[in-house]
Amino acid sequence: MSIKESFDKRKFIITSEVHLPHGKAPQEYLSEIHGLWGRVDGVRFQPMAADAAVSDSLSLCRLLKEKHFDPVFQVSTRDRNRLEIQDALVNASSVGVSDLLVFAEQDRLTGDSLQEMMFFHVDMGKFFSVIDSLKQGTDVTGKELDGEKEFFIGSGVDASRGGNAPDMELREMEQLVAHGTGYFITTPVFDVDQFARFVKRVAPLGIPIIAEVIMLHSAMEARLLKRFGGVNIPDAIIDRIERAPVKFDESAKITLELIEALKDLCAGVHIIPLGWEAKIGRLLQGIRR
Repeated sequence: MSIKESFDKRKFIITSEVHLPHGKAPQEYLSEIHGLWGRVDGVRFQPMAADAAVSDSLSLCRLLKEKHFDPVFQVSTRDRNRLEIQDALVNASSVGVSDLLVFAEQDRLTGDSLQEMMFFHVDMGKFFSVIDSLKQGTDVTGKELDGEKEFFIGSGVDASRGGNAPDMELREMEQLVAHGTGYFITTPVFDVDQFARFVKRVAPLGIPIIAEVIMLHSAMEARLLKRFGGVNIPDAIIDRIERAPVKFDESAKITLELIEALKDLCAGVHIIPLGWEAKIGRLLQGIRR
């Protein structure tokens, strides 16, 4: 069942991120994550290397489809033009991938105006112009393709400021919804009260929100995320990880507690196991949906 179908059925969405470790064959890795099958509504492949080729992502998406997973193809608009993005989307469609998660990475420039503060290699307006062409069965030059291409699109959003999300961020979200974004996935959530304030702030948009949840491997990792990643992790959670004799077991408990608390606030969760993909099948068995 695709993410859109799950939303249409008003099902609580659970997706997972998977990483392909360096040097490991995709087929070997896919056998390790078989425990996710039937327990997640989508799987998003995140290359371990920041400069990993798009073709590698699509190859794994194809293998995931063959294993009856519903892959989510992650697309970044940075350092790419419309033709490059178009080629990636056409190739994604050719392997049966219709779920996209799009990030418009930007460089901050000096200045007060929106144009001066934000610079996109391909902004979201241009990205969606590519989508609109593909949906009509043509490329951006008007050349006919082998049929219409359909995609369901999610976009990233920063939830770290809770109810104090700036007006500019809300305007950007409104524009993305107007372009065709079907849902938003947030930055990592550990403070449920802060997240609840964010959900209330963006509720007028009337669009599903998926909360990102990271499984912590150590107290040091948590402190680094908090200090350098801007992730608000309560000290009580860090203390629990630090004291735990078995880190995975405690991290699994924390993740389940967070998901249970988030179920009444948002449309679903996206779990980032950071190498624990092979272990979280049994964790997902404990989630009521």
